[in-house]
Amino acid sequence: MKTFILSLFTFLVISLLTFFGYNSYKNADNYINISKEISSQKGANEMFEDKLNKILETITFGTYDKHSQETYSRQELEKFAENTYQTSLAYLYYFFGTIVVFLVLFFFLDKEFLIIYIALAGIVSLVFALISPLIMMIVYQAFPILGEVTLSFESKSIIGTIEKMYHDKNYVIAVLVLLFSVLIPFLKSMVLLLYGFFKETGMGKSLILFVDKIGKWSMADVFIVAVLVVFFSTKQDIHTSIKLEVGLYFFIGYVMLSMLGSSLIGNRTK
Repeated sequence: MKTFILSLFTFLVISLLTFFGYNSYKNADNYINISKEISSQKGANEMFEDKLNKILETITFGTYDKHSQETYSRQELEKFAENTYQTSLAYLYYFFGTIVVFLVLFFFLDKEFLIIYIALAGIVSLVFALISPLIMMIVYQAFPILGEVTLSFESKSIIGTIEKMYHDKNYVIAVLVLLFSVLIPFLKSMVLLLYGFFKETGMGKSLILFVDKIGKWSMADVFIVAVLVVFFSTKQDIHTSIKLEVGLYFFIGYVMLSMLGSSLIGNRTK
C-alpha cells in the first residue's frame, strides 16, 4: 500500500514538474520569436524607412503618423516580450522550487524511493534542457543617423545546435555534443531509474558498478555546456548582446540531479 501511495505521489509530482517545465519552455520559445521579430524591425532597411517616416511625419505636422504608430507597436511588442520572459523565469523558479521541496520530503518519507524521484526529475529536466533555447545572441552596430542596426540574430536549443553543426559539416563536434549532452545523460538517468526499481537484486549491484564507470564522464556534461556557449560567443562581431536562456538552467538542473543520484548510489558501496 505504501509503495502504491508513493508511486502515485511521485507521478503527481513529476506531472507538476512537467507542467512547470513546459510552460517555462513555451514562454521562453515565444520570447525568442518575439525578440526575433523586434530585431527584424531594426535591420538597415527598416531603420532607414523608419527615419524617413519620421521626417515625413515632422514636415506634415503629424498628418502622416506611420513613424509614431510603428514606434508604439514596437514598444508594446517589447513590453510583451519582457512579460513573456519574466513568465518563463517564474515557471522555471516553480520547477526548481518543486524539485527541492520534494527532494526534502522524499528524503524523510522514503530514502529508497528518493532515487526513483531524482531519476525521473532528472529526465524531465534534461528533456526541457534539450528543446529550450540555450542562449540568445544579437549582433548590432551603431550607424550615423540610423542608430543601432541589428546585423544578425541567433538563438538555438541544444538539439538545434546539433542540427546546425551537422548542416555546417562539423560532424565530429556534432557527434560529441550529441553523445555527451543527449545520449549519455539519458543513459545515466535510465540507469538511476532502473537501480531504483531493482536495487535489491543482483542487477542492482551491476548498475552500481555501471554508474561508477560512467561517473568518470560526469564533467563532460559541464564541458559540453561550455563548448556550446563558446560556439555562440566566438561569433561575436562588432557589438554583441548575449542573454542566457532557460535551456542552460534546465541542463544545469539535470547535471545537479545526476550528480546527487550518482552520489546516493555511490554511498551504498561504502
